[in-house]
Amino acid sequence: MIPGDVRHRLMLHAAKGGKTARARQIRRVEAFVRWCGCDPRQIGRGHVHRFFAAHAHAASTQRDYWYAIKLLWQSLGRPGEPPKPAKITELTL
Repeated sequence: MIPGDVRHRLMLHAAKGGKTARARQIRRVEAFVRWCGCDPRQIGRGHVHRFFAAHAHAASTQRDYWYAIKLLWQSLGRPGEPPKPAKITELTL
């Protein structure tokens, strides 16, 4: 479901750093894209808000998903950052 060019950028990111953590981050990106049910280039801020509203994750898990979504955002070449869920504003990013 993730286009080849975006997947390539994600895999370049996964090739560096801790393999377990990077693989987990890529799985979170894939889960988010599957949940959205559309092409990643069509994902917007509203999708991010609805994703966090639909899932009752712990604050630390939301933080991890936010970092994964941020990676997707950067891979798509979007300016700025995706919106943060309310729970993780309490945590240090």
